[in-house]
Amino acid sequence: MVSSLQSLVSGSMPDEQQRISEILEAGVEKPQVLFWQYDRAAVIMGCSQRPDEGQMRRSEAAGFAMIRRRSGGGAVLAGPWMLSVTVFIPPEHPVAKQNIIEIFSWLEQIWIAALRACNVPCKGVDQAMIDRSKTISQEQNLKWACYASLSHGEVVSEDGRKLVGLAQIRKRKGVALVSGLHLSPCDWQQLSSVVVDKPEQGSALEALNSDAQSLSGISAEVLLPDLIQAFTDRIPDDFCQATR
Repeated sequence: MVSSLQSLVSGSMPDEQQRISEILEAGVEKPQVLFWQYDRAAVIMGCSQRPDEGQMRRSEAAGFAMIRRRSGGGAVLAGPWMLSVTVFIPPEHPVAKQNIIEIFSWLEQIWIAALRACNVPCKGVDQAMIDRSKTISQEQNLKWACYASLSHGEVVSEDGRKLVGLAQIRKRKGVALVSGLHLSPCDWQQLSSVVVDKPEQGSALEALNSDAQSLSGISAEVLLPDLIQAFTDRIPDDFCQATR
């Protein structure tokens, strides 16, 4: 079984992305979980998003690194307010053989159980919620932002605001399921300013999202070790801590 808070790594987003790449390139021989909390803010773009000069300039002016990840999706502003959990699965493992909806639903149930155990009210999403979120994202010109719409397996507050986002990296030597939980509020205005130079879009993103601290009334610092332990307790016994 995964160990507890000792497994948490505090580091930069580029370092986390490098570690994920190293594990996948070396080959996932056994199921692993990597808990990561960012020690500084950075903007991460999806693999299909190519940062232009304006975005790079605004990101540098704001003091953020800007990188592209290997998975799809939109832009994310990550920092100490976010807990990243990456689940690595060997290609021959039964979970890895599931289709994308099944594998995300598997992880969704672990997240929901862990969050509820820590008094964070939440629920999963259905197709109607996904379709509605994509319509809203399109109408409000927010398709560039990862947390502007919902996908299968993601977790939301009871009133439908996004709490946990998911992405998948599937390689020949293994699968990585990457999830990001907002422990405390994100500065959506800063993300909008950097990516699209429209800080006013931050208000729309803020309305579509929530965080564990706000939903539970418990500070992120207190929640963090409990959430890691709760997630650890609910992951299958054959998963272990990913080495640093």
